[in-house]
Amino acid sequence: MFFPTLGLIATTNVITADIHHTIQDALNKMHQHNHRSIIVINKTLHYVITTKDIIRLKLEGVPFSTPFSQISLRSPPMLDKESNIINALNLTNDDDEYICVCNADGSLYGLVTNSDIVASVDPQVILDSLQISTIFEKKYGYKSFSPETLMSEVLEFMKDSLSDCVIIQEGGEAVGILTSKDILGFIGDDIHNTMPVSKLMSFPVETLNHKASINEGLEYLRSRPFKRIVVTDDDDHVIGIVTQQDLIARTYLKWSQLMQDHFKQFEEITQILQQKNQHLTQLATKDSLTEIHNRHMFTELFSKELSQFKRHATKLALVMIDLDHFKQINDTYGHNIGDYVLKQFASLVTSSVREGDLFARWGGEEFILLLRNAGCDEAYGVGEKIRVLLELESFEGAGQVTCSIGITEILADDTLHSAIERADSAMYAAKDSGRNRTVACEARS
Repeated sequence: MFFPTLGLIATTNVITADIHHTIQDALNKMHQHNHRSIIVINKTLHYVITTKDIIRLKLEGVPFSTPFSQISLRSPPMLDKESNIINALNLTNDDDEYICVCNADGSLYGLVTNSDIVASVDPQVILDSLQISTIFEKKYGYKSFSPETLMSEVLEFMKDSLSDCVIIQEGGEAVGILTSKDILGFIGDDIHNTMPVSKLMSFPVETLNHKASINEGLEYLRSRPFKRIVVTDDDDHVIGIVTQQDLIARTYLKWSQLMQDHFKQFEEITQILQQKNQHLTQLATKDSLTEIHNRHMFTELFSKELSQFKRHATKLALVMIDLDHFKQINDTYGHNIGDYVLKQFASLVTSSVREGDLFARWGGEEFILLLRNAGCDEAYGVGEKIRVLLELESFEGAGQVTCSIGITEILADDTLHSAIERADSAMYAAKDSGRNRTVACEARS
């Protein structure tokens, strides 16, 4: 099995900017070359600026005339161009999509991305019978908006989202997709935030059936300029998005198995791959900030709980919690204080619910709680307990924080989507009623 050096697979067509150039200079270059990232160079130091960084800077009100020397920049991993691709496996993750490949003197040679690693995988080592659905079981789906949604709302979501795209749906059908490149064009053109998303979305939506093999998924990504697969069921309904990182994780696992079975001399490589798989498993189960279940894990556990619920006719209740005016906390006190509030809130809820209940961060300032052996009345009591405890809490640097809570009881014919839809409706009813409230919805929405 051939493992190339990074110099052989690196992309050398990299656009760069000097540390003294401005954000606008970089944005102009990204537009000119149709790139979604640019490398900022400060002698032998290298920093990466992506579309999401541009979004964040715009939302924070940073003038685009600001030079990079006055901005906090993120430095990607760096490896020598003679390094083996195996050395890169332990460095790729959700936060570091790029690896800077350098010459012996430390100057920039090129970039290696997750896409380059995927393209270097020999398809013969991936079983054709391994389907995308084996990956998708652990995914939480996707975020969708209606065509009339304003771009300001989409920007707010994508600022903190791990996903680089959203699906635009109308009447249950996918009518378009909005990617980070679309967002970059929107920001660069400085179009007003009140524009509906339908004006900027790409269409039609390219999809792949969930029964497609990993091989087919890799070929699909190789032949297209984007890094994710919109997955559909047998009725061509969108059921979620599988990212390039998911394909890589499945590939690593298969490499590990093959090497253990047939190449005993590759024990050191096998250990690296196993460590990478453990890291990805951790990412798939825990929220890195609050250390409670993340959305991925909650979805998987909910499916098991729902199966038991239907077999044994027990009770289940779903609780959606949203911290009120959380954006104001970030805007007023900074994101460090905002993160502190999220961690303390997660700790407060964890200590006030039963060990057997499932508590997870759903996204941003939204949390979700599944209560075993609890109906709507019991769940309402738990929700009120959490609401009051939070109201009485004083957060250092932020003062008082409140939340709005929506509750629904799980029904026999429910899916996660239908249950969340009702709980969400109840939660927004709580917000519409003045916030700092707990609302239980009717059995049917």
